[in-house]
Order: sequence, then C-alpha cells, then structure tokens
Amino acid sequence: MSSLAEPDWEALARHPQFRELVSNRRRFVAKVTAFYFAYFVVYLALLGYAKDFMANEVVGISLALWGGFSICALTMIMAVAYARRAPEWERMAQQVVVEASR
Repeated sequence: MSSLAEPDWEALARHPQFRELVSNRRRFVAKVTAFYFAYFVVYLALLGYAKDFMANEVVGISLALWGGFSICALTMIMAVAYARRAPEWERMAQQVVVEASR
C-alpha cells in the first residue's frame, strides 16, 4: 500500500482486531476517567463539607493542599499509565494495517 493511498476506512472499522483495539482503549480511558472524576468529586466534597478536617496539617501543610498536590500527582500517574499502554495499542494498530493491506 502506498503511503499516499487512502485506506479503506470502512473495512478497517469492521476488522475484528481493530474493534478489539478500540474496545481495549475505550475501556481503559473510561475506567481511568471514572476513577479521576470520583477522586476529584470526593476531594471537592471534602473541601466543601469537611473544612475542619481539611484544615488539619500534616508536615506543616494542610490536608486541603495535600489533596491538591495529590490531584496533580494523579494526573501525572494517569499520563504515565496511558503512555505505558500506548505501545500495545500501536502494535495492535500496526497489525490491523498489515492485515488490511493483504
């Protein structure tokens, strides 16, 4: 297949390996997004309804600030988790392209 040729997108979309790739990636993103959303909502709820608790200090820093730091850390952790899974998805995508070009 020439690099300038337009692939048959409909055929690729019907390919079982492509469907597996999309399903695998969608499941990962949905789970991670749901976890992040729940974590963030709990953090906001604690900020709003447990002000005295969040005002407690650990190592001289309030729990509210530690929670904010944890959100930033969680974002980085999720980015690393996605980056670690990306090569697997790339391999799956390459397999679909090879199969489709036959």
